[in-house]
Amino acid sequence: NINTGEIEDLTTRGFDDLKRGIIATPLPALTTLLDDPLRVLRSVRFAARLRFTMDESLKSAAMDERVRIALGQKVARERVGSEVDLMLRSQDPVGAMRLLMNLNLASTVFPIDDGGGGYGVFDDGLHVLSTTHNHLCDCKVNIPIWCEKKRVTASSTYGVNELTLVNDDESRRRLWYASFLKPLRDHYQQAGQVEQVKASRRQGKKASRSVIMKLMVDELKRPLRDAEAVESIMKAADDFTNLLNAGCDLSAMTCLLGDIRVVYHDNDDDDDHDESSSSSSSSDITCYMGGRIIDSETEDDPLWHHAMELRLLVSKVLERVGPLWRAAMILSLSEQLATLENEQFSYTIEGDVFEESQGEMREGIIQKYDSFAAALMQLGLVGIWSQAPLIDGREMTSEHILPNIPKGPVFREIMDEQVNWMTTHPGTTKDGLIVHLREVFREYV
Repeated sequence: NINTGEIEDLTTRGFDDLKRGIIATPLPALTTLLDDPLRVLRSVRFAARLRFTMDESLKSAAMDERVRIALGQKVARERVGSEVDLMLRSQDPVGAMRLLMNLNLASTVFPIDDGGGGYGVFDDGLHVLSTTHNHLCDCKVNIPIWCEKKRVTASSTYGVNELTLVNDDESRRRLWYASFLKPLRDHYQQAGQVEQVKASRRQGKKASRSVIMKLMVDELKRPLRDAEAVESIMKAADDFTNLLNAGCDLSAMTCLLGDIRVVYHDNDDDDDHDESSSSSSSSDITCYMGGRIIDSETEDDPLWHHAMELRLLVSKVLERVGPLWRAAMILSLSEQLATLENEQFSYTIEGDVFEESQGEMREGIIQKYDSFAAALMQLGLVGIWSQAPLIDGREMTSEHILPNIPKGPVFREIMDEQVNWMTTHPGTTKDGLIVHLREVFREYV
């Protein structure tokens, strides 16, 4: 009341519901939801945002088939998608998705053409989302080395300033989408459908959309950039998983133990820095191994070459995912942790069976990923997606480089070779790059 400055409770139960943390409707719940079916999603959102509990009569009404039908037929998809997005921005995105599933609303909110058997993937999605959310909460208490603010700042290269997921609301929101929907995407891949959703002829170009694009853009009406970012996180998570399964975690540990570092120096303010010089470097970079400065163009130690092979492999993933690499790394890790749960492990050595506790296995997985991410940063890969080529396309065909390049795909091959050389020889000079290209593509000299 603006006259008395007091809050009036016209329902006579509002104060009590607030004290008990209850989401309820002032009128009969079923009548309220049928009058505006979007209210069922709002009630879920408020429950997640405030971490309240839905009233039993409201839960019962939310599960009524008439409410689900009304939600699917009467409410614009933009409004549904907006509510889902706000749920994932809330303090408890896991609780919101769990409520949607417990209320049997998932099939209405996330309509997919799956042939009648794929909605179980949302159970898996909830598991992955919960695991991801829990791990990020753990990271707030026990900060991994690759998430320490000082190291994040020191490892940024090529002018890229990073934020950790704990401080990056947008990347974290997209990670929640990716975590929840990743099993759905995998379901389509494993079913041999190449992620393509069945579509009618009149959909035209939309017929080739992936299941994630179909769901996020066509059904939830989310911006295309969000859907692309979510897909990018998913694909990079698979790439990281494949790299680690191939033994790159051991290579990463070797880099850490060998103190192999690629350090970027920002000399933007250096007036003496001549960017047009033919001997200018790809960036102001210093390479270290075992505590000594090395020349990346001439170093012949096998340990260094092994580290640069790892740098090249990881760079290909980072060039595609860009600043969302942290979200992809966490998703890859969380998928491994989710798979680990409820499984029993044992192994045999000379007839004796040794059981490894789930806790020990979990800690081993986390340490493996932490080492891999720390090595990624130590190798100066953060920001590699912003690395500019030393030689542009026009200069590449000049007389002193490769004047006889034919038209066609070979030009892309040459530009790719430039990027690979710059990645495996951080701090390389333009002169050194030209010598390398003229040796590799002698027929175009």
